[in-house]
Amino acid sequence: GGSTLSVFALGVQYARDLARVCVTTTLSAAAGGLTVVSLEYYLSHVWDVVAVGNGVLGGLVSITAGCVVVDPWAAILIGILGGFVYKGASMLLVKLKIDDPLDAFAVHGACGFWGVFAVGIFCRPEYAYNNFAAHGFVYPGSNPSLIGVQIVTLLIEIVWVSVTSSLMFFGLKMAGVLRVPPEVEEAGMDVSKHGGDAYTVA
Repeated sequence: GGSTLSVFALGVQYARDLARVCVTTTLSAAAGGLTVVSLEYYLSHVWDVVAVGNGVLGGLVSITAGCVVVDPWAAILIGILGGFVYKGASMLLVKLKIDDPLDAFAVHGACGFWGVFAVGIFCRPEYAYNNFAAHGFVYPGSNPSLIGVQIVTLLIEIVWVSVTSSLMFFGLKMAGVLRVPPEVEEAGMDVSKHGGDAYTVA
């Protein structure tokens, strides 16, 4: 939740902000977990514990960017929408036949993207940490322009990740270590690298 050494430092309000961070983070995580497990039950009629875990993670990732600048009601809404973002991204990857067994992109990529965008919507003017008093557009005020900043930030992040990932994967491919041999891939990495199956399927 913050630096314990600075919480009660003179001339700062970290204790107040730390309390807000703890509340909004917890609320968003709970909302994300409940949303995803409910969606999973609606779609498959199974109460899936993995859905709870990934939903909680999706809620946590969704609130990370804005945990100190949003109200509790907004944190709940961010977590709920984060649950839908996670589930939608997970289903899209399956439909596109992209291998992501841990749903890492759905949790961290899609929900992280949503969380950054959500700051531009729900940032309360009194909590905004910027010199221009920019805040989320759901609040009345003189400068609801934070959404533009968040969009530019997301575009910069997309370019950064695309360039650095392309360089890394291209280098790995040229070095011949990007993929395992086909026979190892067919057998599964759990068997070939860890000496046994990860799951027992009846």
